[in-house]
Amino acid sequence: MKVVFQGNHTADVSAIQSVSVDQRSGRIEICVKHKKEKTGKQKVSYLIYPGSRYTRRLLPKLAETIKEELVSLSRAPDMPIEQVVELTAWRRGHLQVRMDTDSRASTQGLVYLCWHWSLGRKPKDEELELRTGLSADEIEKIASPDIYKQSIKDLMLESYDTPDKFKWWLRDWGQNMPARLSKHMRISENTAAELINSVAEQYNIDLGDLKSSLTSFESERTIGSGRNSVYLYYYQWDRDSAESKGQSVWECKIGKAERPLQKRLREQATDPENFKLGLHIQTDNSVEIEGRIHDELKEREKHLCESLRTEWFLTSPSEVEEIYKFIGENSHESALDG
Repeated sequence: MKVVFQGNHTADVSAIQSVSVDQRSGRIEICVKHKKEKTGKQKVSYLIYPGSRYTRRLLPKLAETIKEELVSLSRAPDMPIEQVVELTAWRRGHLQVRMDTDSRASTQGLVYLCWHWSLGRKPKDEELELRTGLSADEIEKIASPDIYKQSIKDLMLESYDTPDKFKWWLRDWGQNMPARLSKHMRISENTAAELINSVAEQYNIDLGDLKSSLTSFESERTIGSGRNSVYLYYYQWDRDSAESKGQSVWECKIGKAERPLQKRLREQATDPENFKLGLHIQTDNSVEIEGRIHDELKEREKHLCESLRTEWFLTSPSEVEEIYKFIGENSHESALDG
């Protein structure tokens, strides 16, 4: 087992001297002592866990998890590969192990690694080779047998251990689930569909009914024209609660989409049955129109600023349509003037 740090160098896990977390930059620094190839003398290098908006958002929890794992490994560097492949540090690229094509640990490890990869993307051969020590042909060999497929199914059941969780997973990935899962896990679309059907049967889920719920969210009102969208959605229980008190406004989310709107809505809908697309504004000027609507509602003190959901307002579809009709043409003209 080895720790990978900058460049092509490697160092034994037992050579780890310290692990620290820099929360401001969103990175992990690992101090490693190793020998220079020419002189044989010891020197200190650092493995940098690259910062990004995503990693910074997950710090300190993710960073502390990796730190604890690496510190633990430095004290007990002979941990079996079966345990290593379950570590966040390995999946995130801090550890390199030498696997073989005939072990269950290698199969399980490849499944873990692909499963935790970026959603819908196929891990590159060179990255898998770096983490596993296996060539592209060897990885292909591992990904073919039935034991690999069974490992995927086991992980699906482990990750989504109730029918409702599995349904949400399918909803999150949308109608092209088999295609995305096949790419993600390095299997054929037929195999991916077979696995999805198998888990659905085990949970007594009717995929036909589920697919019908994935078709689209029908807008209560659509106005304007253009390739992009500004949208308002709410949940029925909020409207019902407001109207029962004689109120004409309730919590509504106002956002923009510069890609297919339905895909964006499916990502955000936490309860599709109560999710309502109250207003869809079609436009080529979504950034400015959304901003102008937000600003006007803030002027009216409708912004739910105490909420972590920054684009939520105490309003209604009719009020937002009225604001759009007032500022819409002005927004278009200012955009053209600019």
